[in-house]
Amino acid sequence: MKQKLIYILALLMLAGCSRTEKKTVEVPATRVPDSVMEKATIILTSEGLTQAIVYADTLMVFEKEDSTLAIKVKVDFFDDSGNFQSTLTSKEGLVRQKKQQFSVWGDVIVQNDTARLETQSLNWDPEKNLIFTDDFVKLNRHGDVISGYGMETDNKLSNVRILRDVKGRIQDVPSSEKAIDSLEKKNEPAEIP
Repeated sequence: MKQKLIYILALLMLAGCSRTEKKTVEVPATRVPDSVMEKATIILTSEGLTQAIVYADTLMVFEKEDSTLAIKVKVDFFDDSGNFQSTLTSKEGLVRQKKQQFSVWGDVIVQNDTARLETQSLNWDPEKNLIFTDDFVKLNRHGDVISGYGMETDNKLSNVRILRDVKGRIQDVPSSEKAIDSLEKKNEPAEIP
């Protein structure tokens, strides 16, 4: 009886020690940033002049890709003379420092003292000093609301072009050609004697 019990235990031990090949699970390679910064600032310049200052709660830098992923973004834009033009906020952004370009997405708002632009994504081209998107946009300016899809504008939001499906609510529409002419004369530069 003892021999049978020892024999059974030996078989169980051998069975427990047998080699079974385990399948290896391949883990996909993930992008690991070269550096991570908290409460960071990036200054984008052209010929020594500040064009934009990018602030972010978190920056993840990927050197080989010339990519910096920004989380909780704020950007201040400046004109060629260094004067403040507008502020942009978004959930995320991607900065290409060598090209001095960036894109933002997620509840994007661009605002200055006269206008507010809302959309889900924007891109900035510093060579053209142009902000653009293909997404839906809503622009509030002086009580007027204009919306549509696709847009191009300058950093100050003064020359906005909405590309398609444009709709709007205009507060003060001139009622005659004479009223339109008077508006045009107000915007003309004064003559210098």
